[in-house]
Amino acid sequence: MSTQELSAIGYDNKSPKFNGNNYAWWKNRIQNVIMGIDYECWLVVKNGPNIILKTDVEGNQVPKKDSELVIADYKLLEKNAKAMSILQQAIDVFYKFTNNKGKFKESSRSDERGMLSLYEAAHLRIHDEHILEEALTFTTDFLNSISTFSEQARLALKQPLHRGNQRLQSQRFINFYEQDFESCDEKLLQLAKLEFNRLQLLHCQELSQIQEWCKNLELARKFPHLRQRQVEYHYLSIIMYYVPQYSLARILFSKLLVLLSFLDDTYDAYGTFEELECLANAFERWDLMEKFSANYMKILYEFVITTLDDVAKEMTKIGKPYAGFFAKEQVKRSIRNYYTEIKWVKSKYVPTFEEYMFNGRNTAGMQIIGTILLMGMEEIAEAKPYIQLMQYTTAITASSNICRLMDDMTTGKAELARGVRLASSVECYMNDYSMSHEEVLQVFKKIIDDAWKDLVNEGLLINPCPHDYDHLSKPVYDRMLNLARAAESFYKFGDGLTFVKTTIKEDIVAIYAQPFSI
Repeated sequence: MSTQELSAIGYDNKSPKFNGNNYAWWKNRIQNVIMGIDYECWLVVKNGPNIILKTDVEGNQVPKKDSELVIADYKLLEKNAKAMSILQQAIDVFYKFTNNKGKFKESSRSDERGMLSLYEAAHLRIHDEHILEEALTFTTDFLNSISTFSEQARLALKQPLHRGNQRLQSQRFINFYEQDFESCDEKLLQLAKLEFNRLQLLHCQELSQIQEWCKNLELARKFPHLRQRQVEYHYLSIIMYYVPQYSLARILFSKLLVLLSFLDDTYDAYGTFEELECLANAFERWDLMEKFSANYMKILYEFVITTLDDVAKEMTKIGKPYAGFFAKEQVKRSIRNYYTEIKWVKSKYVPTFEEYMFNGRNTAGMQIIGTILLMGMEEIAEAKPYIQLMQYTTAITASSNICRLMDDMTTGKAELARGVRLASSVECYMNDYSMSHEEVLQVFKKIIDDAWKDLVNEGLLINPCPHDYDHLSKPVYDRMLNLARAAESFYKFGDGLTFVKTTIKEDIVAIYAQPFSI
């Protein structure tokens, strides 16, 4: 088929003019337009357009002429065109809604789907993107006006796509796609449902393994005073690794999160100062022969040491001896921060907000959680990412701030009821600036929003250079992004770990127990 004949039926076989240098930027900008990832198109975006080559008589690779192209070649060119179309949608979306003065047109309110897409895109803004700030205000006002009869608008206002649990968002989008009779492709819909159901079965199998591990170790009997949250922790692991191939990573992360939560609860609400001081000193020595006056402390200490030593041995077997080392060091670091907090409590010292945040980023578990997130990932095959986690790059700091502040904003009353003794960031800020509780919450919302802008901006700066420690590689950046998403999922509407039934129960049931009918 000639070029002229293809053009006559609307087929454009010209290679799109773009390359992969700005892949991270394009990916972040585009994902809210297409509501998912077409992996083959992403390869085009990442690597540049498919170039159709042949070998000439001299053995050189040269481009084919149009008259030499076959069906398989046209399929590759079609991927180029599709990828370019996606990019163009991302670029042109704002021109559709603005007039020649750059102001949003009231007439655009008639396009509900377009307004929803613009709302989602506005959550990918960075600092000083005033047009996106205006877009967010404009679209939020519109979606609020229709949310009483539009389920998609209601859910978008509740949790924007970019900041939510990506697996849950996929499930919801499949439901909305099925209701779109005009553009719904039945084969694509069935494939999406089958893929979701298959992965749901895998998640249930993983959860079963984790619960069996806890049962064999008799954790409920040994630690009856500590919260048993295996389901919630595995649900968290799905947020952290929402693609199928990370099954082992999800299992390892969930197990170690059980361990970390026991330490967190112990320092938050159990044990005398002397017992907790003894535990902190023991972890510095990392010796199973340590003596404890309280037997439950000895049991906890041995559980942590034994588990992490076993994990370190497994990491060494697969060529990652440094992974176990960093995990142990980060546990020690977290314990030091817990110890700092109980010393503040004992001396009745109320830290400044800056002091609290400097210490609290670690007690939120950011660095130790980040470390164990990397341990189960095959593509993390060197020590550099673990070192980066200890240096607080912009993305790590932003994610830490989101986790720490969202936790403190919603867990205060519940932690008081559990006997938690330390003042939170809210009380510290109130004390520093003589503000009311509600005023501080508004300030924190602004800090969190700015942290999200920092995260988005860092996504545009992902650096493949192995010797650049200023910016994170994509696998590490994705974990920091997903940690922030986890904080949104667990704490946006209350304390998701304490009041599961009134906060995240419906989401958990949807992920594990609501397959699609085929």
